[in-house]
Amino acid sequence: MKTCSKFINAFLCGAAALVLVACNNDHARGNANFTPEVEALGPWKLDTDNSGMSFVTIKQSNLAEIGTFKSLNGTVTADGVAEFIIVIDSIDTNNDIRDPRMRQYLFKTDKYPYISVNATLDLEAFKDMETGERRTTLLSYNLGMHGQNAERESYVMVTRLGVNKVLVENKAPVLIDASDFGLEAGVEKLRELAGLENITPTVPVTFSLVFERT
Repeated sequence: MKTCSKFINAFLCGAAALVLVACNNDHARGNANFTPEVEALGPWKLDTDNSGMSFVTIKQSNLAEIGTFKSLNGTVTADGVAEFIIVIDSIDTNNDIRDPRMRQYLFKTDKYPYISVNATLDLEAFKDMETGERRTTLLSYNLGMHGQNAERESYVMVTRLGVNKVLVENKAPVLIDASDFGLEAGVEKLRELAGLENITPTVPVTFSLVFERT
């Protein structure tokens, strides 16, 4: 359960990072890596085909399993307002029995279908990035899940792939705890249904998000 929560947190971190990277390159033209500044400032949209998120859950103390969310959506406006949405029903742990249980008992997707990440970014701070350049920044964001919201901070790496494309990745796995979003009962239900002794409540999440200017 906590794994899912952490996974969401990671998602959120990834969305915020992408927003920060959205900026124009106006470095000195004498530089070989100079990227001409583009007048169009936004918006930026998540390239879903080249983006991804994964998380790891631990059960029985030492059995690790990898899961992902297949449906992600994200945008960043020209003035730095970023929003990232995770469709929880798209969860995929490569287990046709476990996935429906997580939707029904853990996340309760009939009532809470999405996980959201929102942030306001200072795009000017990244305006002078050159193509191929990478920067690390501390991202502050609001994570919404299961009817609850939490203010979070995570370090993300932003890489400028081109004039209109940026990559945002977490510098280290983002850890999410089920208790932070009221998911303890859901985790316990999953443990009971699977006949397990324990499910680790903390989950590490990683993400790689590509944003393109539209």
